[in-house]
Amino acid sequence: MERLRAGDPEQIGPWQIVNRLGAGGMGLVYLGTDGTRAAAIKTVREHLLEDPTSRTRLAREVASLKKMKSRYIAEIVGSDVESTPAWIATSFVDGPSLKTLIEKEGPLKEGQWKDLAAGLFQAISAVHKVGIIHRDVKPSNILISATGPKLIDFGISFSNDSTSLTKTGLVAGTPAWLAPEQFENREITFAVDNFALGSVLYFAATGSAPWGDEDSSVAHVMRQILTSEPDLKKLTPLQKDLIGKLLEKDSKKRINSSKSLELLGGISETREFALANPSEYQRVPKARNKFRLIQGIAAVVIVIAASIYFFMSNSTTSKTQNAAGTKPDTAVSKTSQGDASKWSGSFEGDPVAQSGSGTKYRIYLCDQNISPKSLSVSPPSGARSSSSLVSLEHGNSLCGSNFDTIFASGDVPNTGSVKFTVVGKTMAGDAIKYSYTVTRG
Repeated sequence: MERLRAGDPEQIGPWQIVNRLGAGGMGLVYLGTDGTRAAAIKTVREHLLEDPTSRTRLAREVASLKKMKSRYIAEIVGSDVESTPAWIATSFVDGPSLKTLIEKEGPLKEGQWKDLAAGLFQAISAVHKVGIIHRDVKPSNILISATGPKLIDFGISFSNDSTSLTKTGLVAGTPAWLAPEQFENREITFAVDNFALGSVLYFAATGSAPWGDEDSSVAHVMRQILTSEPDLKKLTPLQKDLIGKLLEKDSKKRINSSKSLELLGGISETREFALANPSEYQRVPKARNKFRLIQGIAAVVIVIAASIYFFMSNSTTSKTQNAAGTKPDTAVSKTSQGDASKWSGSFEGDPVAQSGSGTKYRIYLCDQNISPKSLSVSPPSGARSSSSLVSLEHGNSLCGSNFDTIFASGDVPNTGSVKFTVVGKTMAGDAIKYSYTVTRG
């Protein structure tokens, strides 16, 4: 925690700023209060949101996160993605991270371990129900309060860059807590969170990670996760059964949170849990608790902005890199003015214009988690009908294997520019809207 500096705000939205928690390339993190509660407030640097579609996606994903209903999630308590700067506030959790707790106090007793597991399964269930994959479940992203564990640090942008191999062969994230498919660049599903929970629960039960320490080499951890089986001899029969099923290397055989709760003893997902002997979870000195907690909260909101950056980078880079290999009507190039055989088109806020030649146009936009059947395109204002169509392809090389490529196509206008609107919904049911313009010549 740092004192406020010259130029730091005294107020952000309803939050009175108390201290600075951290700073990074994506934004600043402050500790604030509204008079009755404390929160960590992340401000997003303006240049990261210059593209209007980025604010739209951020607002949509924040809305999805707000739908999550679980006492085991550090909830978003406020946001304004349209303000300058945009900000997101998350609730303050008074307690150490699971990582700190286990390192200081050792493995949990089985009763405490069961309460931890039940809380985490309910948290992940709530995340998955709104169509979100956490992607970074690990001990440092789980805070222990007097009322149970709190899951933090959600990947707002769904960017595959946050959890898969990069083009240089490096893993962005913490390799020791990833699933096999995240190393193999296979489809990322809810099952990656279940595998991570298996590793976390192994750590809570034994005091060590099943695949190597967090500071182990990427190559060592990758080899262990892809080819080795965890050593379950130290576990109780219940722990061995549950963790073994969560750490299945085949994602289709891995059990989900509902099945995991059943293995804990027929526990309902809606039942509320209190930690066994909660005072035992607060043995780390209070001053140290707050220091560790501040680090955790700062990480939560910094990752939010980092995810936005990764998504924007992937989208823009994908269009640039694929320009040479696309069809003439999707190629990204500049057109000379006054050439009647050429056209240009772009989605509102898209920094890269697309162009081609002929009487038909076809342009695209990268997004994620879109329902294909929900998409439709509205004709220009005043027109009764339009030849324009909209379609979606998942995994198209234009946007990448884990993104949706939305195509808009139709007849090029005879003269001037024409503006169209695409509407639809996400898989979670949230409305989306894009505008694009096509110009002749």
